[in-house]
Amino acid sequence: MIHPVPATQVAGTLEVVTVTDPLPRPTDPPLACSIDALSMSLQMRDPYTRFHCDRVGTMCEQLGRYCDLDATDLSHLALAARFHDIGKIGIPDNVLLHPARLDDDQRAIMRTHPERGERIFAATGRADAQAVARLIRGHHEAYDGSGYPDGLRGSDIPLAARVLTVVDAWDAMTSERPYRDAMERSRVMFLLEDASGGMIDPQVLGAFQHLLRREPGLG
Repeated sequence: MIHPVPATQVAGTLEVVTVTDPLPRPTDPPLACSIDALSMSLQMRDPYTRFHCDRVGTMCEQLGRYCDLDATDLSHLALAARFHDIGKIGIPDNVLLHPARLDDDQRAIMRTHPERGERIFAATGRADAQAVARLIRGHHEAYDGSGYPDGLRGSDIPLAARVLTVVDAWDAMTSERPYRDAMERSRVMFLLEDASGGMIDPQVLGAFQHLLRREPGLG
């Protein structure tokens, strides 16, 4: 069994790499390994988050195609979905590994993870790093402008980020957590419909509902 790794241990490891190894240029061959390294870092820090990201990545690719994203945007979405929670590596243990619902102060700290994730992914130096990092930053924006960190509204939020918001919410609620059981799919869909026009883009939600009807085993 893989156990969560304390933030101090992960941070110390990352610090050593930063100090002793120069940041690779986008053309450096070792750069191809950086994505796998990020994924392993996330798994060692918090296995639930790693596997949540993997599930969200699979569903986002399918929903992105259903929403007619072009090949470039779909590629960016696939990476952003896989690493949308990478910023949680930097969240303190008493928040990330808290076995109950977060209080207001803890929630405020947790809400910094999109910005942390943006910075982490941008540091990979990939040619697509900025585009993917922008989606990571935007995955908690809300269609009505009530989201974070930038309070973007409607079409100001990239479509790929709006896709990610729907799938992220779906998987989070249909998954078991330490403080609650997995929710029934019908209940989760009711909650998403209630959030339509608020947190959720109504058109993206409609596409997601069509996709689930077509492929009921998805998610």
